[in-house]
Amino acid sequence: MEFDESKRNNKRDKEIKPLEVNDNVAYEMIQSGDQAFTALKLDSSNSFAIARENVTFFTRLGSIGQGNFGEVWKGDLRSNQNHLDVAIRQIPDRVTKSSHVLQAIEVLYKLSDQPNIVKCLGYSKEQGFILYEFISGGTLLTHLQTSGVQSRPTYSKPKGVRIDEDTLLKLAWQVAKGMQYLTSKKIIHGALCAHNVLLGERKQCKISDYGLSSSLFGDVAKPTRWSSPETMATGDQTTEGDIWSFGIVLWEIVTLGARPYPNMTFSSVQTEVANGYQMPCPRHCAQEVYAVMTGCWDKEPQNRSNFDHILKSMERILEKTHSYLSLNDLDDGLYVSTLDM
Repeated sequence: MEFDESKRNNKRDKEIKPLEVNDNVAYEMIQSGDQAFTALKLDSSNSFAIARENVTFFTRLGSIGQGNFGEVWKGDLRSNQNHLDVAIRQIPDRVTKSSHVLQAIEVLYKLSDQPNIVKCLGYSKEQGFILYEFISGGTLLTHLQTSGVQSRPTYSKPKGVRIDEDTLLKLAWQVAKGMQYLTSKKIIHGALCAHNVLLGERKQCKISDYGLSSSLFGDVAKPTRWSSPETMATGDQTTEGDIWSFGIVLWEIVTLGARPYPNMTFSSVQTEVANGYQMPCPRHCAQEVYAVMTGCWDKEPQNRSNFDHILKSMERILEKTHSYLSLNDLDDGLYVSTLDM
């Protein structure tokens, strides 16, 4: 997801209509331009409800990008005269029509206390929107690629790197921490990559696009360069598949946002990964860090590291003063411009 403040739509004239109740859902309609939106807020039960004196409503202000599971807008949410910037995600019809959608959204809503995941704030069934906290720092991928360069790169080698190894490894630790939490709640991400990690204040990593996969909605994954061999083969999404993807994310972090499997087409990636191929250790990366990656890439899912073990390994690395990344020795061969994913 990319955030573009220039696309913000400042039309905020609202016409508030009376509160209505339908199928145990209380909501208030507001008019903004040509669009009407249903305001909903989850309560502690399995239903949606809002008291009239605590009505929450939102408006879309402008598109801020396209995520793995649909378009995303920046929005304005109001409750008791308070204003909050939000990200409004359009979810596909196949998801909104799922018989489990309300239970699934409630699961996402109850995950709000972990600092390394983007908070889910609510859901509008009529519009097919999920509301999340708005994270202004852009994606982890963009941050990595622009470390030391002034313009948006096209997979060219960064010059004059301005990020240290300790910062990079702490970013990876935060992603692992968020994934450990999701796994403990039996949530499968299904699309973990550096592009789906956002940066909050003080470069705090927050995992986005979680929970919209098969674990809650029964969706079939579209294979990508981040997919495990079994996901590439069957489309099935599992925790072990997320662990594989984390290994790819760690490789992205270490290489400052290079595209996985450089110089390989996606068709070649599928073939080689099915045959047990693993990306080699980048020449500037110590074996201790590479070992965390390969621990995620065992061809047999049951033999892969779990996130508890990954976190302990990252913490041991961070505790030492040894240099694990020689960032001035980044390999030019990692930065290629293949167009397919």
